[in-house]
Amino acid sequence: MSSKKLTNTLAIALAVIILGYLAINVVKSAGSSYKTATAYEQTVSETIDAKMFIIRDETLIETQDSGVVVPLAVNGEKVGGGNRIAAVFADDTSAENYAKSLSLGKKLEAYRKINNQVKLANLDLKKLTHDIDSEFCSILDSVYSNDFSELSRQELIFDEMLSRKDISLGYEVDCSGVIDELESEIASLKVKQPSGIITAEEAGYFVSRLDGFEGIITAADIDTLTPETLEKTIDAEKEPENSTVLGKLITGYEWYAAAIVDTALLAGTEVNKNVRLVLGDKEGDTVQAKVYSKVGAEDKDKTMIIFKSSEMNERLAMMRKVSGKIVLKSFSGIKVRKSSVHFDENGSEGVYIIEGNIIKFNKIEEIYSDDEYVIVKDNSGKSGWLSRYDEVIVSGKDLRNGKVID
Repeated sequence: MSSKKLTNTLAIALAVIILGYLAINVVKSAGSSYKTATAYEQTVSETIDAKMFIIRDETLIETQDSGVVVPLAVNGEKVGGGNRIAAVFADDTSAENYAKSLSLGKKLEAYRKINNQVKLANLDLKKLTHDIDSEFCSILDSVYSNDFSELSRQELIFDEMLSRKDISLGYEVDCSGVIDELESEIASLKVKQPSGIITAEEAGYFVSRLDGFEGIITAADIDTLTPETLEKTIDAEKEPENSTVLGKLITGYEWYAAAIVDTALLAGTEVNKNVRLVLGDKEGDTVQAKVYSKVGAEDKDKTMIIFKSSEMNERLAMMRKVSGKIVLKSFSGIKVRKSSVHFDENGSEGVYIIEGNIIKFNKIEEIYSDDEYVIVKDNSGKSGWLSRYDEVIVSGKDLRNGKVID
């Protein structure tokens, strides 16, 4: 079976297992005359949409070694000068077996870690359950978008979370069978040593793929960059040209994101002000940055704004042209549906929750609202106030504080 077919099969099997897990929870709540939603802490932001171009210092890694190359460093990994970043093999089979052994080795290490866990004390089961659900959604997002690059890692994270929950509830978790199978599979590969090793000539963040924009705009060009040049570059299409290049190193500790936006929207984005940027559509793509400069365009209604940041991870290292958001204001707190908000006999604003088999009225303090939801101050642990992970009633009749549910 090919690697992609195997990955797809694992993805489908994992999705079926997870759906079964969630179905059990749905069945448990079936028949109740009250529907609830768990109160989670969230952040709502006022943002400006912007197409951004990422600018950084990059050094190409060229190799004259003949053979099949297997990366040893992962995208976005920080490597030091002289560190091993790739291995060279004489044929495809040797390279494939070596790469597979590395992947299986990571799985083996993860399952050994699970097997060595002991009973966990003082574990927040509500938070862990929330994390399990979030990871499940992340896995489904990857499957639906046909992005299987992170599926193996996500599978291991999910397995570890489930095992932690089982262990905390007193169940025995035994991965010995899986560990034996992995050890046997690794041994059967009969991995050969590489014919050559490629090392980094200087320190930097390793990236295995090129996008063709390397060297077009660099950090040295920042102070002379014009809005017109940036706009042409954003609109351009490029392809990597050098087939002898293994990848690149992102050098230096700082990089830039440049965008052209409506001038009228930029109030509150003064130079040197700290801001947050959302690069892409995932929560992990949010970075801290500082406004580096603002330059008016020939079209006076437009301004080029440049941000500087020092954060780095795998996804950021792979980005070049990205649809992003400039975060102007953020409101953090517990998010609940607006339809769930009520007033008690004293005029206090709050929500009804179910605790055990009793309905309780917990007060809230709004800090932001829109047409569907409100963000309320997090008063978790404060008696009589809404707390994280409370089960908020979203539909049901005869809501009364202290009512016992049959």
